[in-house]
Amino acid sequence: MDEIYIGLMTGTSADSLDCAAVKFINNSIKIIGVQNYNLPEKIKNEVLYLSSSQNIDASRLRDLDEKLGLFFAGKVKDFMEELLVKPEDIKAIGSHGQTIKHEPNSPKPFSLQIGNPQLLSNELNLDIVANFRDDDIEAGGQGAPLSPLFHREIFKADKNRLIVNIGGITNLTYLSDKGIVGFDTGPGNCLIDAWSRKNGIGEFDDKGEWARSGEINQELLGLMLEDDYFKKKYPKSTGPDYFNMDWLLKLLEELKSEIIEKDIQASLLELTAMALCKDIEQIRVNTEEIYFCGGGSHNLFLMERISDLSKRRCLTTQELGVEPDYLEAICFAWLARERVKGTQFDMQDITGSVGKVFLGKIYNPTI
Repeated sequence: MDEIYIGLMTGTSADSLDCAAVKFINNSIKIIGVQNYNLPEKIKNEVLYLSSSQNIDASRLRDLDEKLGLFFAGKVKDFMEELLVKPEDIKAIGSHGQTIKHEPNSPKPFSLQIGNPQLLSNELNLDIVANFRDDDIEAGGQGAPLSPLFHREIFKADKNRLIVNIGGITNLTYLSDKGIVGFDTGPGNCLIDAWSRKNGIGEFDDKGEWARSGEINQELLGLMLEDDYFKKKYPKSTGPDYFNMDWLLKLLEELKSEIIEKDIQASLLELTAMALCKDIEQIRVNTEEIYFCGGGSHNLFLMERISDLSKRRCLTTQELGVEPDYLEAICFAWLARERVKGTQFDMQDITGSVGKVFLGKIYNPTI
């Protein structure tokens, strides 16, 4: 029986909502359509503020949770209309939600995504699968990344493959005859984008041209690489609530010499590239290519630096038949299907959790 699921993804860059409608026919996957919707400026600014705040205002959080839920609902309705898909054709929606805090290593581990799945369910009169990380964290895991499971599902092959997603945070998946390895290597676009915004360059550094115009400051790069996160062995995960502007500004205060803005940008881009390449070497990846997805795949200078440092060809998942900008939204459509089917996953090799866990909670319409 054919089943249609919709996946929703707002990444750690908090810039837009990705939607993917996926038809599952037995064990095959057919992409019906994909679409991207920019987050309203007020919502985006509030996400960036709350995710970087040390103490969260509960009232502002509730307000943003509701606004995001209504925004998601409106865009899903638009998306279904564009595809000429009726609500009764949809089995369920997998909504990742917008990450505000991700603290799996705190005394009371948690990961907070907002976008009010119950409100979303009521507005659409559809089942919603959300809060994908909770059970994994409760079982002692990092709660992220989850996409390596989907990478294994669709990219499994006779040869080793390395898949890298660069959103706000960079995560990798290494598929080999020894199994699967997946974890966050560190910042992706989060610091690059934040520094671009702070200096009036734009929401992002287009193709990495501003970074290309600067020179790497070895003192700053060294200070950044001394962070404990880069010394951790996997499983490990992080978020832009950790690698944020406060993190960067503290390190800039420690510099003994002056540094100009474009050189800081060049150093931030190099940090993203080096953190990834160091971990690639650590896990002894045996491939000649890296397949990229996420917004970072459009940063041409970043791709050049990763290629130079890793001595590998940098391609995108388009070469494997999946659009790199929508792979994660497709992933959450698949995860929603697996949750509805009642699938439990052993995440030990990815997140470090113990035993099999459900990924996602199901929210049914209450009106």
